[in-house]
Amino acid sequence: MRRCREIDARWYGTSHQKGVIDGAPEFHRRLDAFEDVVRTRDAVLLSYLREPRTIEDIVGHRLVYRPHVETPHVEPVERRTAVRHLDRLTRSGLVTEVEPGRYRVSH
Repeated sequence: MRRCREIDARWYGTSHQKGVIDGAPEFHRRLDAFEDVVRTRDAVLLSYLREPRTIEDIVGHRLVYRPHVETPHVEPVERRTAVRHLDRLTRSGLVTEVEPGRYRVSH
């Protein structure tokens, strides 16, 4: 996201049904909103990881979709999101792999 913020353009092509965004101010506003989503998901995950959990546990807990949403893309999106958050939180020292495949908030 930091690199995206450095790009100055008139239009920004995005995904996730956002389409083309006109102008840097609007793009930065939406980027800020997405950063808030990432922080919220981090907080939810850190709270959930008070007890050791596997990636499968996290996928089932749902960081992205509400529990009632059941479509073929939900599990892969949840898995990819869980892995990316875990990787970043582990690198930052906030999460520890307490045994192979089980993660917990660092003490």
